[in-house]
Amino acid sequence: MIVFVFRADDRQTREERLREAALLAGYGKKADGSPAAPGADLWESDIWRIARTKRGKPYFPGQPGLHFSISHSGSFWVCVFSGQAVGIDIQKHVRRKGESARAAACRLGRMAERFFHPAEAEWVLEESYERFFRIWTAKESFVKYTGEGIDTNFGNFCLVPEEWKTGKYSPAEQESLSWEAEGVRFYSRRLLGGYTLCVCSQETEMSVEIRWPEKISDNYKEKRDKIDR
Repeated sequence: MIVFVFRADDRQTREERLREAALLAGYGKKADGSPAAPGADLWESDIWRIARTKRGKPYFPGQPGLHFSISHSGSFWVCVFSGQAVGIDIQKHVRRKGESARAAACRLGRMAERFFHPAEAEWVLEESYERFFRIWTAKESFVKYTGEGIDTNFGNFCLVPEEWKTGKYSPAEQESLSWEAEGVRFYSRRLLGGYTLCVCSQETEMSVEIRWPEKISDNYKEKRDKIDR
């Protein structure tokens, strides 16, 4: 599974970024439906036209076997591709102007109590700031995976595993981690600059590769790595 990270100010449209990322990843089919290597002949192809389901989930009508999800926050715009349903979310850790770390943690704790499952909120309140973004991105990636989107049921499901609740394992300080909940798998990763990213998929052996396309500034080109979980 490949995650592409673009600069949000690269002056490309959503469609252009998706098309570029899909071709860089080697996706694309010929007119007869047979596989085709990425190349200039596919760049302007209608196979990258985007449509949406009734609930708003985007998809490629011309590529029925290719699933994708997109998200953006702060300076970054991200997308992920998979051979099955997938969801992604990225969030920048933002404090309000003049807000202290403690005040930010209290504010996020109140949000967790309002929007999260009670067990999630309880876990977040033990260490509000970092844990809030772990759970928020996981929940957003999950509803993108299902195609339901954020609605009044956002607090009806719990993505905190039992071992986290019992204190046997605290992932808040981890750079990256993966876990299972609600019958799917999650991969969560911190990104430089104060961001949390999460991918949701049914893949039991989730291998996530993060790519920073060449159009990204030189400060980020070298920040590529591959982590298997």
